[in-house]
Amino acid sequence: MKKELRNKIIRFQISCIILFFISVPILLWMLKTPSSNKKVKDFEYNWQNAVDVVPQPLLAQVKSSLPENKLDKKSIKVLKISLDSGGELFVFDYRSPKLCGVGGCLYEVYHSEGERFLQIIADPKLPASQKFIHVKNYTFMPFPCLIFTQKTNMNSMLSLNKYCFDLGRYTHFHETWTPIGKTKK
Repeated sequence: MKKELRNKIIRFQISCIILFFISVPILLWMLKTPSSNKKVKDFEYNWQNAVDVVPQPLLAQVKSSLPENKLDKKSIKVLKISLDSGGELFVFDYRSPKLCGVGGCLYEVYHSEGERFLQIIADPKLPASQKFIHVKNYTFMPFPCLIFTQKTNMNSMLSLNKYCFDLGRYTHFHETWTPIGKTKK
């Protein structure tokens, strides 16, 4: 009886040791693996001149795709979003009344490799304390989500429109309304 109990204890100890040596490398690998290969590096909300930050072939491609061909490329502004994996997303603001309408102006999001991911009509006129675009990382998304802040018909409310990457482009994910003082700055 003692010998049988002793053998069971030894088998249990051996099983624990084997389990330990199998699970530790797996846990270490999981900790080292990034949660998203397209996470945003330190994002700075800073509109810049497109001619200064966008690769010239991409800028020429973007300009040639616009219906307004007399647009001065020096007037185009971009919000550059650098990705940890390399490459960037560029949000283009054309600053042209010819690309604006009742609902706002044309904004486009391009990847640095030349793919257009989003075209949106949005109004950048917001209270001074609000940012027009927010960038949000989610571990299950290949690219960060973009949240466009918009005014509503109610003076005290803003609309936050979330666009997330799905099936090769950005898609409107959802809209939430929030009081002006409650949004992120």
